[in-house]
Amino acid sequence: MRVPEVTSPDCECSEGAMTVEHVLMKCSKWSAEREEVITPLRTTSVKEILTSKAGGRAAIKMIQRTKILDQFKAVVEQEEGRTAEDREEEEEGPEEEIE
Repeated sequence: MRVPEVTSPDCECSEGAMTVEHVLMKCSKWSAEREEVITPLRTTSVKEILTSKAGGRAAIKMIQRTKILDQFKAVVEQEEGRTAEDREEEEEGPEEEIE
């Protein structure tokens, strides 16, 4: 089964396939996010991370921050204090001044 709009199983970092293990533990693109939310768990086991309450929360937080799954975009924006209006303005781009 394919995910719509995903044309390749490879990660954008070109270092491997975009798997749960790659994203949570290896991808260089998200090393800062990993350092902040996964490293404090003090384990390199994906199984341990995903089967513990703290690990599950950390994995969700990391996925939200990476914005890999766009359907969680609203949750991240809410946590950051952004509104739908802010998002619309960003998508429209800067307004030009009329002289």
